[in-house]
Amino acid sequence: MIELDIPENSTVLQVIEQVVELGGSPLRDLVIENGKIDGNLIIMLNKRDISTLGGVDIIVKAGDELALLPHVQGG
Repeated sequence: MIELDIPENSTVLQVIEQVVELGGSPLRDLVIENGKIDGNLIIMLNKRDISTLGGVDIIVKAGDELALLPHVQGG
């Protein structure tokens, strides 16, 4: 878990960009594809998929928890 101090009214996208900057190239390669967030990631805000909340432009508030999870597929 990483705790960050982020500017007020930061979006999910801005927070992810900050985390990727901290993680460097290895993390960037996992999270960013063709300049966008990899479509194979599930992004959760407070245990809810952001796609059901409005996407990467949602404002993150103090105390919120953001999680990046890989899609898990099986057969």
